[in-house]
Amino acid sequence: MNYKGYEASIHFDEEDKIFWGEVVNLGSKSMILFHAENANNLESEFHTSVDAYLETCETTGCTPKKPFSGKMLIRTTPSIHAKAVASAKTQGISVNKLVEQAIVERIGAH
Repeated sequence: MNYKGYEASIHFDEEDKIFWGEVVNLGSKSMILFHAENANNLESEFHTSVDAYLETCETTGCTPKKPFSGKMLIRTTPSIHAKAVASAKTQGISVNKLVEQAIVERIGAH
């Protein structure tokens, strides 16, 4: 789910029989959690939690963490840039995909 740029990961707790979620694109520690007893209410609880977070930040004067967009600008040498373009072309993928694959390989994330 996505709301105001915040992306949620949804889970089901079998023991408590509830759905719960957390905002996943804020960094290593999510500050926005929510839950509902059924799937129908989960989206509205997500929206309510994001809105409450933003309102709390405004009330307390703190700057809300902005969600990661997935867009990055990288700087490299012209030589590496040329090699990246050539490698991507050989593989039949975009340079963006090549860079993403290299990052995933390096940090083990996906």
